[in-house]
Amino acid sequence: MIDDVTGTLRDIQRGTVARWLLADILELAEREGILARLRRLSPVSSDDLCAALSAELGYALDKGNRGRMISLLLALLAECRRVTEAGGLWWWSGDDRTGVAERPEDDGGNGDASAKADPQYLFFQECVRAAPSYLRGGAASVQFDRQHAGAWERFLGCAEFRSCRAVLLVLMGIETRPAPRVLDLCHGPGWGLEAVIRRAASARLTALDFTDAFRAMAQARAERAQARSRQRGQETVPIDWKGADAWQGFGCRLPFPDAAFDAVLFTCGDPYIPAARRRDVYGEVARVLAPGGRLGILTRCRPDPGARHVASFWLRISALAHDFAESVCDGWEGFADAEANARMFAEAGFRGAAPAPNAMSLLDSSLWLLRKASVDA
Repeated sequence: MIDDVTGTLRDIQRGTVARWLLADILELAEREGILARLRRLSPVSSDDLCAALSAELGYALDKGNRGRMISLLLALLAECRRVTEAGGLWWWSGDDRTGVAERPEDDGGNGDASAKADPQYLFFQECVRAAPSYLRGGAASVQFDRQHAGAWERFLGCAEFRSCRAVLLVLMGIETRPAPRVLDLCHGPGWGLEAVIRRAASARLTALDFTDAFRAMAQARAERAQARSRQRGQETVPIDWKGADAWQGFGCRLPFPDAAFDAVLFTCGDPYIPAARRRDVYGEVARVLAPGGRLGILTRCRPDPGARHVASFWLRISALAHDFAESVCDGWEGFADAEANARMFAEAGFRGAAPAPNAMSLLDSSLWLLRKASVDA
């Protein structure tokens, strides 16, 4: 169906980046002495482990999302069969060779080793390097500001995210109606805007973000995309830009009237929504969508114990490792539970959208395709 991205999607399934990131995180846990304490204290509760890490390593696990990072590490170790959980206690397996731990070997540049140069992996690598300081109470190492704009641009423009945006836009069907009204929510460096313009040059685009740190690069990227469209003889429409003066972020009312858009593209911003505000944020998105309008979300979901929603081993590793690494970024809340997401979206007035009307998510809950229900639905 989408020939130009199927290769990259296969790489996502096989964990090209996740293999390298997992090795980095396990090396960090060994180097920091976390694994040594797990071995020594086993069996141990999560609370007792955190207490030991705080007392012996100086971790500030009672602040922010730092305690959650240890929970994510335990979940990663369980996926790799380094530990098992029973009765609220974590048991060390007794065999350091158990499960996946080895860094991938070079395979001629066509697979795992190519991840070393992937912008997604390079971003995560810097996050993992910052983790020891952050766990000890240091400041978030990556902000949404001009100083870090280049790092966000490279990360959000990685091959995996570009391919997933392309998939979402195809499934959202923005080309099926003339001049669709499209909102790019949290536009960042403008990769989503470029993707929309490439697929629907006549789209009436609105770009919204809570910070103006990315405005210049997003405008430049969108202008280049529109120039290419005009060279192909396609008409384009000026983009409506909305920044920090119009919207202060999640939890604030979106600065648009009801039913203002036919489609909303929301990529990579979901894990920054505070848990207590998720229902209200998506209620606002539903408000500004016209009945039948489509919402496409690129995110990940925390792996579920029964592996019903996140079934692939490497996508489970990807979600947990990604969540751990990006925790050092300012405002990171983490990936949500898939079942909780589905309930919340339904309460906000969303249903599954074609081509899978009875389901909301695809690619192991990494892509969410939603349709705002009609009033009489």
